[in-house]
Amino acid sequence: MPEVTRSGPARTGSAARSRLAAAVVATILIGPSPEARAETALKVSYAISIAGLTIGRVDANGRFTETGYAAIIKGSTSGISRLVSDARATLVGSGRISGKRVVPASFNLETSESGFETHVRMSMRAGAITDLLAIPALREAPDRVPLTPEHQRDVVDPVGAFLSVVDKPGLADTESVCSRTINVFDGWQRYDIELSYKETRLVTGAGEAYDGKVVACTARYVPVAGHRESREAVRYMAANKRLEVWYAPIKDMRFLVPYRILIGTKYGDLVITSTRFVVADPPPKAAVGN
Repeated sequence: MPEVTRSGPARTGSAARSRLAAAVVATILIGPSPEARAETALKVSYAISIAGLTIGRVDANGRFTETGYAAIIKGSTSGISRLVSDARATLVGSGRISGKRVVPASFNLETSESGFETHVRMSMRAGAITDLLAIPALREAPDRVPLTPEHQRDVVDPVGAFLSVVDKPGLADTESVCSRTINVFDGWQRYDIELSYKETRLVTGAGEAYDGKVVACTARYVPVAGHRESREAVRYMAANKRLEVWYAPIKDMRFLVPYRILIGTKYGDLVITSTRFVVADPPPKAAVGN
């Protein structure tokens, strides 16, 4: 999360990472535009852990079509140790698909941590921000990299950021899933996520858990604008070589979404892993999130 104007004691780096975990998973669930015809519903649950200790969960509901998506993601962490505070986040995103490109239309974010709340409302068109409300505002600082209008073009929001679109359903071309750079704007900061292919793995799961092949990508975080260059957390993440995203395909669709996300921290690995992965035809006229 960016450093914003606020009252009370500063957040710790670990608490910020716990919020980031919920926000990152927000990139996971995608579904289709309401007007689209052939839809696929996806329901995914994730467990969040750090150093092997479960600290929270995320539940996501969304829909896909060949040309659009819409999703609602709700996550929470619990302060069961000194490393994590109680926090909640709700993210809502929608947009369309053009070829293999994700083109967001709207993004909303609401977070709450120990009484401190943030709000983001964004509208987008053709990869550019057309309307933005982000509360609180960034605090002015001499070491903050200026955010210009150019940084709000050719971007995706956090919900659309980790959706991978391929030419045809399945994992025929696994390396293309990872061979890309994602330009992200979250309402406060602009950054890149550089993905590279690592391997294809087989994961097993029973019941409603995912069972099948996944594509593992290594990731690098590259801050671009809106961040403070002197901040330890920014420098740590930019130098962090222990970042991974594992993608799972959506049955009969051209899309893949994260099955597992790993973020190395000073306190151990922060891991977000799917525990439930259900793909189905949505009920007639049901609203996303019902």
